[in-house]
Amino acid sequence: MCMKISIRNSISIISLLAGLSSGFVSAQNTVPSVFGNNMVFQQNFDAPVWGWAEPGEQVVVTGSWNNTAIETKSNENGEWQIKLPTTAAGGPYFVTINKDTLHNVMLGEVWICSGQSNMQWELEQTENAEEEIRNSDISDIRLFYVARDHADEPSKDCYGNWVECAPEKAKTFSAVAYYFGKELYKELNVPVGLIHVSWGGSSAQAWTNYNVLKTTTEGRYYIEKYHEKIVEADPGINPRNHRTPSGLYNGMLKPLIPFGIRGAIWYQGESNTEEHQLYKALKNTMITSWRDEWGQGDFPFYFVQLAPYEYNKDVIGAALRDQQRKALEIPNTGMAVTLDIGDPEDIHPLNKSEVGKRLSLWALAKTYGKDDLVYSGPLYKSMKVEGDKIRLFFDHIGGGLMSENGELSHFSIAGKERVFHSAKAVIDENTIIVSSKNVRRPVSARYAFENGDEPNLFNKEGLPASTFRTDDWKIITLTPEILSEYDSSTGGFVISMESDEGFEIRYTLDGSNPAIDSEKYTGPFVLFDDAIIKSKIFDDGDPSLFETETRIERHLATGKAVTYINKYNDWYTAGGESGLVNSLFGSTNFMDGHWQGFQGKDMEVIIDLGGRIEVSSITVNCLQVVNSWIILPKQIEIYISDDGKNFTKTAIADHEILVSETDEIIHGLSAQFETIKTNFIKVIAKNYGPLPEWHKGAGDDSWIFVDEIVVK
Repeated sequence: MCMKISIRNSISIISLLAGLSSGFVSAQNTVPSVFGNNMVFQQNFDAPVWGWAEPGEQVVVTGSWNNTAIETKSNENGEWQIKLPTTAAGGPYFVTINKDTLHNVMLGEVWICSGQSNMQWELEQTENAEEEIRNSDISDIRLFYVARDHADEPSKDCYGNWVECAPEKAKTFSAVAYYFGKELYKELNVPVGLIHVSWGGSSAQAWTNYNVLKTTTEGRYYIEKYHEKIVEADPGINPRNHRTPSGLYNGMLKPLIPFGIRGAIWYQGESNTEEHQLYKALKNTMITSWRDEWGQGDFPFYFVQLAPYEYNKDVIGAALRDQQRKALEIPNTGMAVTLDIGDPEDIHPLNKSEVGKRLSLWALAKTYGKDDLVYSGPLYKSMKVEGDKIRLFFDHIGGGLMSENGELSHFSIAGKERVFHSAKAVIDENTIIVSSKNVRRPVSARYAFENGDEPNLFNKEGLPASTFRTDDWKIITLTPEILSEYDSSTGGFVISMESDEGFEIRYTLDGSNPAIDSEKYTGPFVLFDDAIIKSKIFDDGDPSLFETETRIERHLATGKAVTYINKYNDWYTAGGESGLVNSLFGSTNFMDGHWQGFQGKDMEVIIDLGGRIEVSSITVNCLQVVNSWIILPKQIEIYISDDGKNFTKTAIADHEILVSETDEIIHGLSAQFETIKTNFIKVIAKNYGPLPEWHKGAGDDSWIFVDEIVVK
């Protein structure tokens, strides 16, 4: 909660807390910190002003732009609120509240700037930062940075203060908000007030009123998940954080309501990709509740569509982008598309200048009436099937459609089977025709529907087209988990499967793709032979886009006891101490539950073969996902022993795969040697060491990921 500072008869307190907050307290009178020196009131507006005083106290508020006194009395709880009429933009003015005075007050355009890390991203972290910061001495732009806080109940105040835009203040302010405000100031030539209220990694539900959330299906889903966290939390641990439903609304947003604003800009969504199917409804709930509480009509709400990024699960980013596009159905909203200015390997692209400018185009055109602006790239409108082709129609084509750098890319089409194939796309006047030799009777088309897609459809004004799809098919990205436990008493593998939310699972054992008529999983079963297991989730007959695949391969170490010299990380356990010898093989998804992870250290284990047996080869299956800090071991060392104490080095397994190989790679580091009898095998996988200088995590400890040690 913000501190409230006396500015009357309390010079020592002002000196002590100068620069921390500009809200104030007199002997009887308090206002929130959002009212302070250097602030901006929304121009031509009945601007709410509120605070607290002794019950029944007379409160008089006057703005020097017209010297009209507005009077009220505080209620029985000491609360008061008035509407202060403002005039056209200008200043500096002062505002008196009884005997207290706010100085250097401006009238202009005020915007809320909210979201998660890409909104929080500081100006000094972006492209061309040094020059931009040097030129940021713009006193008519005023900045208010709400300190990050979360709460279980709505707070009355927040921590922050208004400052004039200057290099030392701008450099740590939101880059997107700064560039947005700078464009408005340049085009409108009026003071601009920017209220920055964001938290990296935050979720949309965290910014939404609890009383509203609990009335909606999606809200109850998130509230229930949070209650489960509370139940599971260790004694003395509060699970509330920046993703807790309503936590940031309570701690950061509620204290600003109903401050007079023109509108809001929003950059968020990355933290909601896993539940992308809920996002449009959740966003509608959030926006509607903000507008209802502010009581200033359906104020503009302009948001940023997510940039390309390779999330750890396919399609979820693209599906979230599509939900954002559909959210344009919410009245008085707009969307800045960033498919051309992202970085698939970095969730925080550095070109925030263009993001701010594209948001400002929506505001300048739709809020401030600059009719001559093309403010959006092409947005899908409708489709028409023409034989074996689909014709696509668009809004916001501007001067016409165009491709950048060659033929149009990243289109796909599907027939009624719902299997999408890459499509050829050509511009035909102001439409696009898509087709594929693999789809004779198309029924749906999609564009830029992979997480990291960087496509090339624009209008001639240089604004990119949005991700879209013409169908309304369920996009299910959940995958089952397949678990295996070796039963030494029978020599069989006990196979079990799990899915989120209790969805139906279908599976095959011969490597074929599961379908609705495949075997339904009803409970654990036993396999005695090697198998390729594939499983898929179905929701009322609709299949997930993805399936889980693994294989059972029996070998000499299957089900044997493993002793860990260096323990695996608690985040990546592969099911525990049998995870390296359960004959179950992982996929390129390092989060599929089959990998054991070791960070910053070697993997060193001893396998007890249960007797002296013949061994001639050992293969250690490892994973490399460089962008996730996972690098193949430098080498594998193999030792043998008859007593489990005295070991002799037997073999070394090397590889020639470079760290610069950024694709996901599963590689078996294999050592072949003359047949030898042994009771125990020690395997050491040598950690690569700190990440190289060119890596975004340079200097951090790298990970080793291992899923099976095969002994033959």
